[in-house]
Amino acid sequence: MRRLNSLRILRAVTATTVVVHHVLIQDGRVFGEFRVDVFFVLSGFVIALALEAGTLSVRDFITSRLVRIVPLYWLATLLVFFGALLRPDLFNSTTADVSELLKSLFFIPYRKESGNIFPMLFVGWTLNYEMLFYAASALALWRFRRHVPLLFAAITLMLAAVFLIATLSHSDRAFVEFFAYDRLLEFPLGIAVWFVWKKGLRIPVAVAGVGAVAMYVLMTCIERAWPDLSPVVGNGVPTCLLLMSTLRLESLVVDGAVTRGLLYLGDASYATYLSHPFVIEAMRKLVPKVVHGFDVRSPAGVIIAIVVASAVGCVVYRYIDKPLHRAIGRLIKVKRVVTAPAGEDASYRVS
Repeated sequence: MRRLNSLRILRAVTATTVVVHHVLIQDGRVFGEFRVDVFFVLSGFVIALALEAGTLSVRDFITSRLVRIVPLYWLATLLVFFGALLRPDLFNSTTADVSELLKSLFFIPYRKESGNIFPMLFVGWTLNYEMLFYAASALALWRFRRHVPLLFAAITLMLAAVFLIATLSHSDRAFVEFFAYDRLLEFPLGIAVWFVWKKGLRIPVAVAGVGAVAMYVLMTCIERAWPDLSPVVGNGVPTCLLLMSTLRLESLVVDGAVTRGLLYLGDASYATYLSHPFVIEAMRKLVPKVVHGFDVRSPAGVIIAIVVASAVGCVVYRYIDKPLHRAIGRLIKVKRVVTAPAGEDASYRVS
């Protein structure tokens, strides 16, 4: 068994893109919106890795997912709630509302005062989609555990059905509008990449490195030139090629200080994903009061934000996320499952 270190490095790069995106978006500049698409396609791929053997039980799958995702997310969400309760002046459209807290904690989409459909910790919106994906996977696993092709087909059909029903209903209710978003279809794209990869189709190594960079640049250009293009087309399809290219570079990942650092950043990316909004908002609203003239949107500010957010993410991962995950896992005897949501630490293993 060996770890797919190339995917861990891809996760580190994507997590960094998330940080840059949330720094620059406040300035009206678009960069890195496609980071969500990378996470969703990658999640579909690793779900397929986890379920391909047909030996994983529904209980182990569900409990593993909940134990891995929920504790740190709930902790971060509660921090936002109490922050809004004590210092409401530091928040824009987030209020210390108990009903909104409960909806956030239990992954129920709702509309905030700003009109956006975000939970209290705004980056948690991606986890709402992940939870739907996991629910579909659990249902399919329950019915087609021993029939892998039918299992993946069922997952795809369920997600497509949710999307079509939500879209055709033309409802402005937050719950319906949230799931009428074609990014929901990017999880099956990840499963499709797994299928192609398992069939032995490989991009030539000589092309893979250039291909990975080219897809990253292509998505950057698309989001600027055609901002209204469907994310599935503009980002999802290029992400499939990015993932195929990244997988092909696995044999070129050699041990070294830089590699180990990137791998650790990849492992800590879920913690970075959940903690970086606190870092960025502190650098945007608090640091300028201490350091005159500091602007997190400046080139130097962006670099500092990347370094600090990554460092904080690693600390949260090392001293909060991992111990919490392991303690709860031991308590309820959860088996390790190789799946990952946006930014999550995972060990991808293949024979």
